Amino acid sequence: MTPGEPAPENPPVLCHGVAWPESEGIPRLALRAADGAPADVVLAPGTRLGFAVLPGTWCLGYTTVASRTERTSVPCPDRAPAERGHQCGPCFARDDTRHMHDFHRSGIAPPGLRDYLAQEHWLYVATFAHGASKVGTAAAPGKWRRLAEQGAVAARYVALAADGRTVRVLEDAVTARLGIGQAVRAAAKAAGLAAAPADGGAPDALNARLAGTVRGFLRDFRRGAAEGEPFTVAEEEWASPAVSRPLLQAWREGRTQAYPGRPKPGRLGEGDHGFTVDAVLGQVLLVRLADSPVPFVADAASLKGKLLRPGNQATAAPAVQESLF
Repeated sequence: MTPGEPAPENPPVLCHGVAWPESEGIPRLALRAADGAPADVVLAPGTRLGFAVLPGTWCLGYTTVASRTERTSVPCPDRAPAERGHQCGPCFARDDTRHMHDFHRSGIAPPGLRDYLAQEHWLYVATFAHGASKVGTAAAPGKWRRLAEQGAVAARYVALAADGRTVRVLEDAVTARLGIGQAVRAAAKAAGLAAAPADGGAPDALNARLAGTVRGFLRDFRRGAAEGEPFTVAEEEWASPAVSRPLLQAWREGRTQAYPGRPKPGRLGEGDHGFTVDAVLGQVLLVRLADSPVPFVADAASLKGKLLRPGNQATAAPAVQESLF
């Protein structure tokens, strides 16, 4: 590079969101270079991030499942725009995991996914900062990680099923009979953590009540099942990650605000951003801006499928701490 010539830009990387380890540990921002090579950034407290979000939303590829312990993430061969969620049409059709949530009804799954579904699965009830709750499932080896990924404020396991088919029968039964949904929007989770709680202990109390109700229903369901579904009712509380606790404490104390993203507060999916990461809960970051003592909550889920160009950007704190949601 000759004197006076601008420094070359860093090549963009494709963001796959926040990935969590199998057990207690530090998550990472999952990034892939143009050739599919990992370029992850570990989100330890004190990590500095700076990047520009490029236009468009891109396919994250597809997953092949060889067995319960072997799966491969394959980059999109066409580097195509996303069409269905975070995939293009061809990658969606190639994805083994697309059969997972309908297998108990269709019976359709490739051999590797059948092996994955043949292992024990847990049923859980999770509650989030804005008071919404959901019922969900997790394969036995990933039971802790699944809830870490979800970003729950409180969660309890309510059943251990013999396999993935059975646990999804239970999940559907709980939704149908008790009205507990199976999904909560990522943006709503982040918004809840950016708003001061009316009662910081309310989500845990609500989760405990819901888990008790679900367990009672499952005991009746087991007695009434024609052939007896192979599962046991469980009573186990999930423990939140240590790296999440500063965020939870700041939220319970009413000290959080939504990250000043544009056009939508809290979101990182457009524009330039630069901050220091203090804590991570699910796909939500607690960040510090250089010129503000206020902790801000940022929704990293909005980065999934985005091309990021790493740099030295720095986000300025808003002059007035407005009500952002």
